[in-house]
Amino acid sequence: MGDKATDVEAHEIEPFGYKEAHDAAEFIGEEADKTGLALPKISFTLGSGCRTFADRYTSEGSRLVIPTRKIPHFPIPKTAAAGHDGNLIIAPINDNPKETMAIWAGRVHFYQTILRRCGEALERITDPEVRKAAIVFYVAICRAMGVNDILTSNAVGSVRPDIHQKGDIVRVSDHILDPDDDFGVPEDSRWFDEKKTKDPKYDYALTDYFYGQGNLYSEEIHALAREVAAEMGMDLKEGVLHWRKGRGYESPTMSRAIRTKGGALAAMSTATEAQKARTVGYSNRPRERHFAAFSNVTNVAQLDHAQVLQHGEVSEAGREKEDIFNPFMYKLIQRITRERALQQVQQ
Repeated sequence: MGDKATDVEAHEIEPFGYKEAHDAAEFIGEEADKTGLALPKISFTLGSGCRTFADRYTSEGSRLVIPTRKIPHFPIPKTAAAGHDGNLIIAPINDNPKETMAIWAGRVHFYQTILRRCGEALERITDPEVRKAAIVFYVAICRAMGVNDILTSNAVGSVRPDIHQKGDIVRVSDHILDPDDDFGVPEDSRWFDEKKTKDPKYDYALTDYFYGQGNLYSEEIHALAREVAAEMGMDLKEGVLHWRKGRGYESPTMSRAIRTKGGALAAMSTATEAQKARTVGYSNRPRERHFAAFSNVTNVAQLDHAQVLQHGEVSEAGREKEDIFNPFMYKLIQRITRERALQQVQQ
C-alpha cells in the first residue's frame, strides 16, 4: 500500500494526528529559520489572565508571532475565548536566539465552536471525537517540534476555600475528568516508531496502547517550582483539578460533588492536554519529556445559590495576579532550561 493511502488511513483513525502535527511543526520550523530562532525545547500555554507574559519577557523585535490560524491543520475557534489571543510566539530565553520558548497565547476549548480548513473553505467540527483531538492538537505539535518540557497555566475556581483561596498559585498534582473520558489516545503507532530503533522487539500494542496515568504531572518540575516559589517568598500549594467541557461555571451542587470526589480546582482545560502529552511520549521520568500545570485561583466556585459568577470577574482576577504569576512562570522556565543544559553536560 502506498504512502498516500497510509496517510489517509492514519488521518481517519486519529484526526489531528501524527502527519498533521509534523506538517505543522515543519511550517513553524521554516518560519523560525527565517528569523534565526531555534525551535523551542520548552513550551508555555497561557491561561486566562496571562496575556502580558510575552510582552513582559520578550521584545517585539526578537520574537516570532505566528497566528495559529496560519499553522497547517490548526483548529480555528469561531469566536476566541476572552483572554486567548490565538497566537504562537517563539521567543528567546535570556536574549539567546538559540535557546527559545514556545508561548501558546490562545488554547482551544471543547466548549467553543471549532472550525477546520477543508481546501479553501472552513467547516465546523461536530464529531465529538474529532473535537477532542482538536483541542489537544498543540501538544502533538510540541512533540513533533522536539519540545522537551510543556508547561501550562489556567484560571481555576476553588471548591476547597479552606485550602485554596483567591490569588493562590497551585501546582496541579492530578485530575478528574467529568465525564471520565479519554482524550487523544493515538491509534497511530508512528508516534512511537523511534522506540523501534532502540529496541527491535518493541511492540506498540503491547507496551503503549493502554497507557498509565500515574505521574501525569511532573514531580521533577514541581520540585524546581517549589524552589522558585520559595525564592519569591511564595507558598506554592497543590491540588487535584476537575475538568468539565464547559462553558458554564459549576452549580453549587456540582461544586460540592467535585469536593466529594477529591477535586479541589474547577477548570475547563489542562487535564485533556496532560492525557495527550502522556499518549505521545511525555513520561515525566528523569531526563525524559515532562508535562506540568500551574493554576491561578481566580475565584471560589459557586457554593451557594446566592452567587452569580461571571467570566469578566474571573478574567479581572487573573489580571490582578499577573505581577506574581508571570514572574513565577518565567523564572521556572529559566530554571528548567538551566537544568536541562546541566543534564546535557553530564551525559
